[in-house]
Amino acid sequence: MKALGRTVTSVLAIALGMIVAMSGTTPAISAENIKVGVMGPHTGAAARVGQDIQEGVKMAVEDAIAAGDLPVMVDGESRGIEFVWVDSESSPEKGVRAVRRAITEDKVDALMFGWHSSVGLAVIDVSAEYGKIHFGSLPATDGISKKIIEKGYTHYFKGWPVIGAMAEQYVVALNDWKAKGLWDPAVKKAAIMVEDSDWGRGWADAVKSKLVESGWEIVAEDVTKMDETAFGAIMTKYRALGATLVGFTNNNPGSVYAVVKAHADAGLQGMLFAEGLGWFPEWYENIGDAANFAVSMDSPRALTSTQTDWLKRFKAKYNHEASAASGGHAYDYMRMMIKGMAAAGTLDREKFGKALLNLEHTGIWHHYAFSKTAGDGAMAPYEVKTGPFMKGFSFPMVQYHSGKSQVIWPAEHAEGEFKAPPTQ
Repeated sequence: MKALGRTVTSVLAIALGMIVAMSGTTPAISAENIKVGVMGPHTGAAARVGQDIQEGVKMAVEDAIAAGDLPVMVDGESRGIEFVWVDSESSPEKGVRAVRRAITEDKVDALMFGWHSSVGLAVIDVSAEYGKIHFGSLPATDGISKKIIEKGYTHYFKGWPVIGAMAEQYVVALNDWKAKGLWDPAVKKAAIMVEDSDWGRGWADAVKSKLVESGWEIVAEDVTKMDETAFGAIMTKYRALGATLVGFTNNNPGSVYAVVKAHADAGLQGMLFAEGLGWFPEWYENIGDAANFAVSMDSPRALTSTQTDWLKRFKAKYNHEASAASGGHAYDYMRMMIKGMAAAGTLDREKFGKALLNLEHTGIWHHYAFSKTAGDGAMAPYEVKTGPFMKGFSFPMVQYHSGKSQVIWPAEHAEGEFKAPPTQ
């Protein structure tokens, strides 16, 4: 896979050089391309995520060329971008090896992105060891935020807020529906099932804490392998325990689909928090109406014409629907990173990092800014700030029904009305 990754990188670099050289409005590249190591699960259980990441950054570079943002002047030379695919294979150990190889063998100038919390926790120290900027990385665990604070890291730009800040919003919405008389079951018993990862455990902790605070009883909690697809026995158990709410998260599309189908097959009624279902646009083709009444708050959603147009362009280019969570964020952070290079005028780690920290960028999916101090819209410095729609990083809640996923909360951005699930 390492050899394949280098082949893709080489072809892309040649293509970009040709595009820029042929353009009448941008100067030809006169120096070596800037090597950016793009981290993600490019193979393995979550390879579907990696595919969107690669396509998102490629599209970003093409759009940057069209906008005149590339090539970029760095240390007095006009330079393009070339990618090295840094494949974590969803494994912390393999992720560490991949980052070391990218830095020592492939000679990347900077790193960007990343997906799994467990991998992020492992590689943050490696990029620090070599003094490399790692920008827009999506692992959400607060363990990374704590490392940034405790070790004083200034190289790692955490591109997804801490898990708790996002996960607890499920229960905020739940309480809003209760207050409005939309859904308030007499029996408040919840079961939680998550993948065996830092992301999964962190999501479970945040949701459980908020549910208990809101008067719910946690009757079961299960941790499963990321590639597990047999959930019938677990769902049958949840039904026997009288669960009226089930919450889960998983990064593997096959596992996500299997959970939703098992929930329906077991005859479970009530609320289903399906964190991760929104990452995979092909959900209806795989599970059909088994997803009816499920909700998720895991991704940006197209609420503006700019966002809708981007999704159309992506589909026309790659012949499949985009996941805004992976491909969309990869696109936005690549565009922002290029602007940071231009602002710094150098790849010097200190100057480049300072330029990125001071930069604000209105992307397709959010308005991006990184906190300079702990508590300034984020748990840690160098972490993306949360905020209202297009004023910070935030997700709306969507509900799945009859092949559609519609924004239902918060009310000011709702495309449809909340449909109360049947509850035993």
